[in-house]
Amino acid sequence: MQKVLYGLIELQELDNRLDELMEERGDLPLIVEDLNQKLDEKKQALEEYNNELKDSKVRVRELELIIEESKNKLEKYEEQLYQVKTNKEYDAITLETDSAKAQLEKSETELLEVTDKIENLNNKIKELEEEVEKLEAELEENTVELKSKMSATAEEENLLLQEREIILNKANPEIIKTYEMVRKARGGQGIARIQNGTCGGCYSYIPPQKVVEIKKMEKIYTCEFCGRILVWFEPNE
Repeated sequence: MQKVLYGLIELQELDNRLDELMEERGDLPLIVEDLNQKLDEKKQALEEYNNELKDSKVRVRELELIIEESKNKLEKYEEQLYQVKTNKEYDAITLETDSAKAQLEKSETELLEVTDKIENLNNKIKELEEEVEKLEAELEENTVELKSKMSATAEEENLLLQEREIILNKANPEIIKTYEMVRKARGGQGIARIQNGTCGGCYSYIPPQKVVEIKKMEKIYTCEFCGRILVWFEPNE
């Protein structure tokens, strides 16, 4: 059991150093992740606006054809009015004329609306493109800085991870599971050394008899208050 506990101590020391390396990167990983997410959202919005712009331009061409057709019809009906011989023919042409005028008015109104929409879309697209360009530059800057920091500690980090893997392969999975669970819940510290009769993690009092038992390192004990695995602190370590 002593080997198990010493293995946990070594594992905690490795994890402490790995945490230090992560802290040296600061908020850069989160910043890069956040920028990537924002960039994806902006690009998606940009794509949607461009598709909407494309559809609007198609609609403009359709409306222009409808307007031209309506004007041609009105010219034709106007000529036909001079050739009518009966009231019935007059009423029929008048009905067609009113219909063509209504269609022309409706199409011209929609054309104005779509034209305004295209102008607004162009403004939004321009604004988004500027935002995307700014985000890409910011992302590039932070990514370069993050890669630089990761590169500076990559060798040490790889060695630490290899040593960690060796310990895990030799350890009891259930004990490691407990250690990892507590470490996650307690700010990265899964074990605590006894210091002056207290838990080195939460500083809770530990009865002398229990300290004696922990010192033997024959069994795994956990703090009743914080749940950390307790180990004996040797002053000469």
